[in-house]
Amino acid sequence: MKKRPLIAVNMSMTVLNSREIHYLIDSYAERIWAAGGDPYLLPSLLHEGYSREILSKVQGVLLSGGKDYPPSFYGQEPVPETDLTRLRPSFDICFGKEALAGSLPILGICAGFQLLNILHGGKLLQHLPNADEAHKGGLMHSAKITQEGWMSRILSLKKGENFTVNSFHHQAVTKEYLGKDLFISSLAFDGTVESIERPGERMVLGVQFHPERMDDIGPLYFSALVEEASKTTL
Repeated sequence: MKKRPLIAVNMSMTVLNSREIHYLIDSYAERIWAAGGDPYLLPSLLHEGYSREILSKVQGVLLSGGKDYPPSFYGQEPVPETDLTRLRPSFDICFGKEALAGSLPILGICAGFQLLNILHGGKLLQHLPNADEAHKGGLMHSAKITQEGWMSRILSLKKGENFTVNSFHHQAVTKEYLGKDLFISSLAFDGTVESIERPGERMVLGVQFHPERMDDIGPLYFSALVEEASKTTL
């Protein structure tokens, strides 16, 4: 039987009954399992060497969605709409840096997509003017492939072709705020960046939408991540 690759997934935190707890929306883990991988859930432990130790055990990385990252991470002051309640965000920065320094395939979703941009020295537009009308609550909208890469291969599309995605965000990557060594592979109908990638054969892909909540094209992204993770040799 073919060994199932381990996919490391960062978790979110909240406070319940005065205690900090970790959690992950179930659909991330379900999609990884359905694609043939084993989800490896990571608590946000701030111990030296923890991220490196974890990454030595897994074959792929999923940077999950969640609350806003502190604007101080990319040299900005917060605007009123920015949510500053994310707990232990510095873990994600540390873990993401370690993951990018290695060779494992990486998929970033929503906040994970934004984290990838931050980790490459990019910034974020902290609040879209049309967030409520076009980008929140799972609204569906069109997007277009702008440069071929992982995004186009996963969807079997060519440059200029359209697809449809959901939307659960109010912050965004913009062309002006794009991180170093990244390229934009798709744009939403209003010019909002929908996906970013690093050039090369290694899968480093961030998507602004939530494929774990989509039954049509969603599984394709997890299958691609697991397939690339299966090629990893420890």
